[in-house]
Amino acid sequence: MTESASPMALRFTLLAALVIAGCTVGPDYERPKMDLPGQFNAEVPQSTPASQKAPVEIRQDWWTLFDDPELNRLESLALANNADLQIAVARIAQAQGLALQAGAAQYPSLSLEGSGTRSSQGAAASPSGIDYLDSNYQGSAGFSYEIDLWGKIRRSVESADAQLKASVFDRDSVRLVMEGSVAKAYINLRTLDAQIKVTESSIHTRRETLRIAQAKLAGGLVSPLDINQARATLASLQAAQSELVRQRAIVQNQLAVLTGVLDLKIPASGLGALPVPPMPPAGVPSELLEGRPDIRKAEEQLVSANAQIGVAKANFFPSFSLTGLYGAQSLGFSNFLSAGGSVWAATLGVTQPLFTGWLLTGQLDTAKGKQQEALGNYIRTVRVAFAEVGDAMTSVQQTRESESHLATQVEASTRAQQIAILRYEAGYVDYLTVLEAQRVANEASLAYARNRGGRLQASVDLFRSLGGGWQPEIKK
Repeated sequence: MTESASPMALRFTLLAALVIAGCTVGPDYERPKMDLPGQFNAEVPQSTPASQKAPVEIRQDWWTLFDDPELNRLESLALANNADLQIAVARIAQAQGLALQAGAAQYPSLSLEGSGTRSSQGAAASPSGIDYLDSNYQGSAGFSYEIDLWGKIRRSVESADAQLKASVFDRDSVRLVMEGSVAKAYINLRTLDAQIKVTESSIHTRRETLRIAQAKLAGGLVSPLDINQARATLASLQAAQSELVRQRAIVQNQLAVLTGVLDLKIPASGLGALPVPPMPPAGVPSELLEGRPDIRKAEEQLVSANAQIGVAKANFFPSFSLTGLYGAQSLGFSNFLSAGGSVWAATLGVTQPLFTGWLLTGQLDTAKGKQQEALGNYIRTVRVAFAEVGDAMTSVQQTRESESHLATQVEASTRAQQIAILRYEAGYVDYLTVLEAQRVANEASLAYARNRGGRLQASVDLFRSLGGGWQPEIKK
């Protein structure tokens, strides 16, 4: 048996060499060229000239740049408890399983089989008319292997690996969106806190002017008109305060869902403690956008679809397979493993499709169509990302400029309100002048709070659009 098996082993070795040297049909992946502008469409001052830029290092914990312990706590809770993130992690496990299944075809399939049979046949059922008892014992080790001569399996593994990477980037994308949602909801809540504080201050001022009007009415210096106007504006502010409290409760519930803590309670605070994060360092768009997980996910999906074209093309060529068996068989268990009971077999199989009713052509056309769809999705994702960065930069810039103007308006209108109240108390102006000054001061303070919140939320949008944060530049 040893002498007869040697030529067979040689043939297997030669076939294995053919596998190693085999070609891989289908197109190799090349990243599509994107003609992006050299700068984002926003005039935002950068900290470093583009000619002196250093590689951008994206931070995963970008929200810490807001330097707010409560926001850090909420982000940690969301990372641990958010249901959307848990779903994305489960999809990674599914993709890992599919990648393992695709990779298993690269290796031989080995199996062990064994059986023992003991049967009897009575005289009436036996052709010889004699009772007899029969025993049969079998045991074998078998293998099967598909020779990947055209790269079909290799392309399948390439496609599955790309899908696995895409699922990882999908998780990162879900995480980034979730982190951004938590940060924006928290900033919205703090903006409402600031507006509630402004409204409370305005209510206090209106009550004080109502007291002054009531004193002047008692002295016969004004008519009841001033009293009714003061009460009406006070009630209007109190209604606005109730609406702001309602909105805050809704935002707090949104944060409760995002963090998985349904009884979440966040103490009131303001926007003053939240610093505006630094702008990103100078860099060309292609470098800044590399950190976005949705772009990387779209590219891996394109890689996977590209590899599937190779799988479809390989189906047109003949497929080769090896199967083998080695074992023992005997009629008695005592000589089951003796040399005379050995059995073996080896088979080289080949299958060449001749006519499939254009099934293979349809599969190839489908694979090409999916590759073009993935290419279009990749191009669209990059373009949308570029636009989102430009929008966020513009929003940061414009809200920064608005904040400076609104700060001046708040200061001037607050001073005008104080002067109007003093002049009304002294009898130099009517109550309408006081009401107008109070309205302007209140609206200016509310506008400043909303703009400050908008500026911080624009910073969050910029973080998300670039795939994370960046390390602030250290000035020497």
